[in-house]
Amino acid sequence: MARERWFYAKDMRRMGPLPRRQLVQSLLGLPDPRAVLIWRHGLPAWTAARAVPEIDSQLAPFARAEAPAAERALLPTVSPGTPGVHSAPAPRLRVPGDEGRAVRAQQPSVALYFGALGVLLLVVVVGWLVWPRSNDNAGPAPAAVGGPNQRGTLVASPRAGEASSTETAQGAGGPGVAGWSDQEVDLPPAELRLLKGVGGWSGSKLTVTLYNGSAWRITEILVRTSRLRGDEFVDAETPHRLLPLGGAPTDAGTAELLKKVAPERKKPGVNPLDTGPFEATVGAQPEAYRWRIEGARGYPPRAGS
Repeated sequence: MARERWFYAKDMRRMGPLPRRQLVQSLLGLPDPRAVLIWRHGLPAWTAARAVPEIDSQLAPFARAEAPAAERALLPTVSPGTPGVHSAPAPRLRVPGDEGRAVRAQQPSVALYFGALGVLLLVVVVGWLVWPRSNDNAGPAPAAVGGPNQRGTLVASPRAGEASSTETAQGAGGPGVAGWSDQEVDLPPAELRLLKGVGGWSGSKLTVTLYNGSAWRITEILVRTSRLRGDEFVDAETPHRLLPLGGAPTDAGTAELLKKVAPERKKPGVNPLDTGPFEATVGAQPEAYRWRIEGARGYPPRAGS
Protein backbone atom coordinates (compact mmCIF):
# COMPACT_ATOMS: atom_id res chain seq x y z
CA MET A 1 0.00 0.00 0.00
CA ALA A 2 1.37 3.41 -0.98
CA ARG A 3 2.41 5.74 1.82
CA GLU A 4 -0.15 8.47 2.52
CA ARG A 5 1.07 12.00 1.83
CA TRP A 6 -0.95 14.69 3.62
CA PHE A 7 -0.86 18.47 3.27
CA TYR A 8 -2.35 21.22 5.45
CA ALA A 9 -2.65 25.01 5.25
CA LYS A 10 -0.83 27.22 7.74
CA ASP A 11 -0.09 30.97 7.61
CA MET A 12 -0.67 31.37 3.85
CA ARG A 13 1.54 28.35 3.10
CA ARG A 14 0.94 24.76 2.17
CA MET A 15 2.72 22.42 4.56
CA GLY A 16 3.66 18.85 3.74
CA PRO A 17 3.76 16.21 2.58
CA LEU A 18 3.39 14.39 5.93
CA PRO A 19 2.33 10.92 7.03
CA ARG A 20 -1.00 10.74 8.85
CA ARG A 21 0.46 10.48 12.35
CA GLN A 22 2.71 13.51 11.87
CA LEU A 23 -0.21 15.44 10.28
CA VAL A 24 -2.34 14.84 13.39
CA GLN A 25 0.46 16.00 15.64
CA SER A 26 0.95 19.14 13.56
CA LEU A 27 -2.77 19.94 13.59
CA LEU A 28 -2.99 19.50 17.35
CA GLY A 29 -0.45 22.28 17.69
CA LEU A 30 -2.79 24.76 15.98
CA PRO A 31 -5.58 26.80 17.68
CA ASP A 32 -8.47 25.01 15.95
CA PRO A 33 -7.10 21.76 14.47
CA ARG A 34 -10.45 20.46 13.22
CA ALA A 35 -11.02 23.61 11.14
CA VAL A 36 -7.66 23.43 9.33
CA LEU A 37 -7.88 22.65 5.61
CA ILE A 38 -6.13 19.41 4.61
CA TRP A 39 -5.67 17.45 1.44
CA ARG A 40 -4.25 14.22 0.05
CA HIS A 41 -4.54 12.34 -3.19
CA GLY A 42 -8.06 11.01 -3.44
CA LEU A 43 -9.78 14.02 -1.89
CA PRO A 44 -11.67 16.16 -4.44
CA ALA A 45 -10.52 19.47 -2.86
CA TRP A 46 -9.07 21.07 0.24
CA THR A 47 -11.30 19.97 3.11
CA ALA A 48 -11.64 20.90 6.77
CA ALA A 49 -10.10 18.22 9.01
CA ARG A 50 -13.42 17.63 10.75
CA ALA A 51 -14.89 16.47 7.41
CA VAL A 52 -12.23 13.76 6.90
CA PRO A 53 -13.26 10.84 9.14
CA GLU A 54 -9.85 9.17 9.50
CA ILE A 55 -8.28 12.45 10.68
CA ASP A 56 -11.19 13.80 12.72
CA SER A 57 -11.43 10.57 14.73
CA GLN A 58 -7.88 11.16 15.97
CA LEU A 59 -8.34 14.90 16.56
CA ALA A 60 -11.71 14.86 18.33
CA PRO A 61 -10.45 13.63 21.75
CA PHE A 62 -7.83 16.38 21.94
CA ALA A 63 -9.18 19.30 19.93
CA ARG A 64 -10.63 22.32 21.70
CA ALA A 65 -14.06 23.64 20.86
CA GLU A 66 -14.46 24.61 17.27
CA ALA A 67 -13.66 28.16 16.31
CA PRO A 68 -16.61 30.41 15.38
CA ALA A 69 -17.71 30.38 11.75
CA ALA A 70 -16.49 33.97 11.30
CA GLU A 71 -12.91 32.86 12.12
CA ARG A 72 -13.10 29.95 9.68
CA ALA A 73 -14.10 32.40 6.92
CA LEU A 74 -10.75 34.17 7.39
CA LEU A 75 -8.66 31.13 6.47
CA PRO A 76 -6.05 32.08 3.84
CA THR A 77 -5.80 30.86 0.29
CA VAL A 78 -2.79 28.58 -0.15
CA SER A 79 -1.44 28.11 -3.63
CA PRO A 80 0.35 24.87 -4.56
CA GLY A 81 3.04 26.94 -6.32
CA THR A 82 4.19 28.99 -3.27
CA PRO A 83 8.02 29.32 -3.34
CA GLY A 84 9.82 27.13 -0.83
CA VAL A 85 6.95 24.66 -0.54
CA HIS A 86 6.87 21.12 -1.90
CA SER A 87 5.48 21.18 -5.41
CA ALA A 88 3.35 18.06 -5.17
CA PRO A 89 0.12 18.60 -7.12
CA ALA A 90 -2.75 19.92 -5.01
CA PRO A 91 -5.82 22.01 -5.87
CA ARG A 92 -5.84 25.72 -5.06
CA LEU A 93 -7.39 26.54 -1.71
CA ARG A 94 -10.77 28.26 -2.04
CA VAL A 95 -11.46 30.55 0.88
CA PRO A 96 -15.12 31.49 1.53
CA GLY A 97 -15.85 34.93 0.04
CA ASP A 98 -13.32 34.64 -2.85
CA GLU A 99 -16.06 34.62 -5.46
CA GLY A 100 -17.60 37.83 -4.10
CA ARG A 101 -14.22 39.59 -4.12
CA ALA A 102 -13.61 38.50 -7.73
CA VAL A 103 -16.96 39.95 -8.82
CA ARG A 104 -16.27 43.21 -7.00
CA ALA A 105 -12.82 43.41 -8.60
CA GLN A 106 -14.44 43.30 -12.04
CA GLN A 107 -16.87 46.13 -11.32
CA PRO A 108 -14.37 49.02 -11.86
CA SER A 109 -13.53 47.60 -15.30
CA VAL A 110 -17.22 47.58 -16.29
CA ALA A 111 -17.70 51.13 -15.00
CA LEU A 112 -14.60 52.28 -16.92
CA TYR A 113 -15.93 50.72 -20.13
CA PHE A 114 -19.30 52.48 -19.92
CA GLY A 115 -17.61 55.73 -18.94
CA ALA A 116 -15.39 55.62 -22.04
CA LEU A 117 -18.43 54.81 -24.19
CA GLY A 118 -20.28 57.84 -22.80
CA VAL A 119 -17.33 60.14 -23.55
CA LEU A 120 -17.16 58.80 -27.12
CA LEU A 121 -20.87 59.44 -27.68
CA LEU A 122 -20.49 62.98 -26.32
CA VAL A 123 -17.61 63.69 -28.73
CA VAL A 124 -19.69 62.40 -31.68
CA VAL A 125 -22.69 64.59 -30.75
CA VAL A 126 -20.56 67.72 -30.26
CA GLY A 127 -18.75 67.08 -33.57
CA TRP A 128 -22.07 66.70 -35.36
CA LEU A 129 -23.36 70.00 -33.92
CA VAL A 130 -20.30 72.10 -34.77
CA TRP A 131 -19.32 70.54 -38.10
CA PRO A 132 -20.00 72.99 -40.97
CA ARG A 133 -23.21 72.21 -42.85
CA SER A 134 -22.73 74.48 -45.86
CA ASN A 135 -20.37 76.73 -47.67
CA ASP A 136 -21.28 79.77 -45.57
CA ASN A 137 -17.62 80.65 -45.19
CA ALA A 138 -16.80 80.43 -48.88
CA GLY A 139 -14.72 83.33 -50.07
CA PRO A 140 -16.05 85.91 -52.50
CA ALA A 141 -15.82 85.34 -56.22
CA PRO A 142 -14.84 88.14 -58.58
CA ALA A 143 -17.59 90.07 -60.31
CA ALA A 144 -17.77 90.59 -64.03
CA VAL A 145 -15.41 93.21 -65.42
CA GLY A 146 -16.46 96.28 -67.34
CA GLY A 147 -14.76 96.81 -70.68
CA PRO A 148 -12.05 99.47 -71.05
CA ASN A 149 -13.21 103.03 -71.88
CA GLN A 150 -16.86 101.99 -71.77
CA ARG A 151 -18.73 104.62 -69.83
CA GLY A 152 -22.04 103.50 -68.35
CA THR A 153 -21.26 99.81 -68.92
CA LEU A 154 -23.64 97.45 -67.13
CA VAL A 155 -21.88 94.76 -65.13
CA ALA A 156 -23.56 91.70 -63.65
CA SER A 157 -22.91 90.88 -60.00
CA PRO A 158 -21.36 87.59 -58.82
CA ARG A 159 -23.60 84.60 -58.24
CA ALA A 160 -25.81 84.76 -55.16
CA GLY A 161 -23.86 84.32 -51.96
CA GLU A 162 -20.50 85.08 -53.47
CA ALA A 163 -20.57 88.74 -52.54
CA SER A 164 -18.92 88.59 -49.11
CA SER A 165 -19.31 87.45 -45.53
CA THR A 166 -20.52 90.88 -44.31
CA GLU A 167 -23.98 90.45 -42.81
CA THR A 168 -26.20 93.14 -44.38
CA ALA A 169 -29.10 93.39 -46.87
CA GLN A 170 -31.77 95.70 -48.38
CA GLY A 171 -34.85 96.04 -50.55
CA ALA A 172 -36.35 98.89 -52.51
CA GLY A 173 -38.80 101.03 -50.54
CA GLY A 174 -39.01 102.34 -46.98
CA PRO A 175 -39.91 100.75 -43.65
CA GLY A 176 -43.34 100.23 -42.18
CA VAL A 177 -44.76 97.78 -44.76
CA ALA A 178 -46.82 95.03 -43.13
CA GLY A 179 -44.96 91.73 -42.89
CA TRP A 180 -41.53 93.13 -41.98
CA SER A 181 -39.99 93.91 -38.62
CA ASP A 182 -39.72 97.52 -37.43
CA GLN A 183 -36.00 97.22 -36.68
CA GLU A 184 -33.36 97.59 -39.39
CA VAL A 185 -30.49 95.12 -39.02
CA ASP A 186 -27.68 93.54 -41.03
CA LEU A 187 -28.57 90.65 -43.30
CA PRO A 188 -27.20 87.26 -42.26
CA PRO A 189 -24.97 85.47 -44.81
CA ALA A 190 -27.72 83.05 -45.87
CA GLU A 191 -29.98 85.96 -46.92
CA LEU A 192 -27.10 88.00 -48.36
CA ARG A 193 -26.41 85.22 -50.85
CA LEU A 194 -29.88 85.76 -52.32
CA LEU A 195 -29.01 89.27 -53.56
CA LYS A 196 -28.03 89.64 -57.21
CA GLY A 197 -27.70 92.65 -59.39
CA VAL A 198 -26.57 94.51 -62.51
CA GLY A 199 -24.21 97.47 -62.05
CA GLY A 200 -23.24 100.41 -64.20
CA TRP A 201 -20.55 103.06 -63.54
CA SER A 202 -21.25 106.39 -65.17
CA GLY A 203 -19.21 109.49 -64.42
CA SER A 204 -18.63 109.38 -60.68
CA LYS A 205 -21.71 107.34 -59.79
CA LEU A 206 -22.14 103.61 -59.47
CA THR A 207 -25.70 102.30 -59.91
CA VAL A 208 -26.64 98.73 -59.00
CA THR A 209 -30.07 97.48 -59.97
CA LEU A 210 -30.64 94.91 -57.26
CA TYR A 211 -32.68 91.75 -57.44
CA ASN A 212 -33.66 90.79 -53.89
CA GLY A 213 -34.40 87.06 -53.73
CA SER A 214 -34.68 87.09 -49.95
CA ALA A 215 -37.76 87.72 -47.80
CA TRP A 216 -36.16 90.85 -46.35
CA ARG A 217 -36.82 94.46 -47.29
CA ILE A 218 -33.45 95.93 -48.27
CA THR A 219 -32.61 99.54 -47.41
CA GLU A 220 -28.91 99.78 -48.33
CA ILE A 221 -26.13 97.70 -49.80
CA LEU A 222 -22.38 97.80 -49.32
CA VAL A 223 -20.43 97.43 -52.55
CA ARG A 224 -16.65 97.16 -52.86
CA THR A 225 -15.15 98.18 -56.19
CA SER A 226 -11.87 97.08 -57.76
CA ARG A 227 -9.93 99.15 -60.31
CA LEU A 228 -7.54 97.78 -62.88
CA ARG A 229 -3.99 98.93 -62.21
CA GLY A 230 -1.45 97.50 -64.57
CA ASP A 231 -2.29 93.84 -64.92
CA GLU A 232 -4.11 93.45 -61.60
CA PHE A 233 -7.35 94.58 -59.99
CA VAL A 234 -6.89 96.49 -56.74
CA ASP A 235 -9.75 96.66 -54.21
CA ALA A 236 -10.94 99.95 -52.78
CA GLU A 237 -9.94 100.42 -49.13
CA THR A 238 -13.55 100.57 -47.96
CA PRO A 239 -16.87 99.49 -49.48
CA HIS A 240 -19.33 102.09 -50.81
CA ARG A 241 -22.78 102.52 -49.29
CA LEU A 242 -25.47 102.51 -51.99
CA LEU A 243 -28.98 103.72 -51.19
CA PRO A 244 -32.23 103.01 -53.10
CA LEU A 245 -33.35 105.55 -55.67
CA GLY A 246 -36.99 104.88 -54.80
CA GLY A 247 -39.18 103.77 -57.68
CA ALA A 248 -36.77 104.57 -60.50
CA PRO A 249 -37.70 102.58 -63.63
CA THR A 250 -35.60 99.69 -64.90
CA ASP A 251 -34.41 100.19 -68.49
CA ALA A 252 -34.55 97.47 -71.12
CA GLY A 253 -30.82 96.70 -71.05
CA THR A 254 -30.84 96.20 -67.30
CA ALA A 255 -33.96 94.04 -67.52
CA GLU A 256 -32.28 91.78 -70.07
CA LEU A 257 -29.22 91.35 -67.88
CA LEU A 258 -31.42 90.61 -64.89
CA LYS A 259 -32.99 87.73 -66.80
CA LYS A 260 -29.54 86.12 -66.98
CA VAL A 261 -28.39 87.08 -63.48
CA ALA A 262 -31.67 86.15 -61.75
CA PRO A 263 -33.77 83.87 -63.98
CA GLU A 264 -36.05 83.10 -61.01
CA ARG A 265 -37.03 86.75 -60.64
CA LYS A 266 -40.53 86.36 -62.09
CA LYS A 267 -41.46 83.21 -60.19
CA PRO A 268 -44.59 83.44 -57.99
CA GLY A 269 -44.12 84.12 -54.30
CA VAL A 270 -40.96 86.20 -54.64
CA ASN A 271 -40.65 89.42 -52.63
CA PRO A 272 -42.93 91.94 -54.45
CA LEU A 273 -40.30 94.66 -53.92
CA ASP A 274 -37.58 92.46 -55.30
CA THR A 275 -36.01 94.83 -57.84
CA GLY A 276 -34.81 98.40 -57.58
CA PRO A 277 -31.77 100.60 -58.30
CA PHE A 278 -29.25 101.59 -55.60
CA GLU A 279 -26.75 104.36 -56.23
CA ALA A 280 -23.76 106.20 -54.69
CA THR A 281 -20.97 108.54 -55.77
CA VAL A 282 -17.80 106.47 -55.84
CA GLY A 283 -15.36 108.58 -57.90
CA ALA A 284 -14.25 108.73 -61.51
CA GLN A 285 -14.93 105.68 -63.61
CA PRO A 286 -11.77 103.63 -64.35
CA GLU A 287 -11.00 101.97 -67.65
CA ALA A 288 -11.91 98.58 -66.18
CA TYR A 289 -13.48 97.69 -62.90
CA ARG A 290 -15.19 95.06 -60.84
CA TRP A 291 -17.69 95.26 -58.02
CA ARG A 292 -19.20 92.94 -55.48
CA ILE A 293 -21.85 93.15 -52.76
CA GLU A 294 -20.21 92.75 -49.37
CA GLY A 295 -23.15 93.53 -47.13
CA ALA A 296 -26.62 94.94 -46.80
CA ARG A 297 -29.12 96.18 -44.25
CA GLY A 298 -32.85 95.90 -44.12
CA TYR A 299 -35.96 94.76 -42.29
CA PRO A 300 -36.36 91.03 -41.61
CA PRO A 301 -39.79 89.41 -41.98
CA ARG A 302 -41.83 89.23 -38.81
CA ALA A 303 -42.13 85.85 -37.19
CA GLY A 304 -45.13 84.05 -38.60
CA SER A 305 -45.46 86.42 -41.59
